[in-house]
Amino acid sequence: MPARLLPGTGVRVRRGSRRDLPQLRVVLGAPATDRLERFYRRILDDLGMDVYVAEDPEGAIVGVVSLAYRRSLVRGGVSAFLDGVRAREAPAVLEGLVAFAEERARRRGCNRLAACVETADAELRAALVARGYRVGELLTTDLATDGPGAD
Repeated sequence: MPARLLPGTGVRVRRGSRRDLPQLRVVLGAPATDRLERFYRRILDDLGMDVYVAEDPEGAIVGVVSLAYRRSLVRGGVSAFLDGVRAREAPAVLEGLVAFAEERARRRGCNRLAACVETADAELRAALVARGYRVGELLTTDLATDGPGAD
């Protein structure tokens, strides 16, 4: 899919690649470790995931959106999960990335897009509610691991 401009911004969105990893770490606020680097590379190579970056006109990554796709036995069909959205720019970039994720999920044939929003992420929560997302019940627990990408 070729890069495209987010409406109302000078930011373009394109598929993320390995060369984006150093800038992605900055946007995500993640440390530079070999283990995390391998984990991010696996995500970028995973056919069940889409990772798109938002670039300003100078080529700096100012946002990222990640989607995971899964077949559902109970719901039937394919569902998308908004894995994460981060933007360092104006709210228009965050809102544009959410709209982009919805369009992407539709193009992949999904009949549902769900999002898990961290309690502290009021900006993303507000953007989703403004777009018609409903608060439902999602039960979660943290499982003990050695960190991201633990095998």
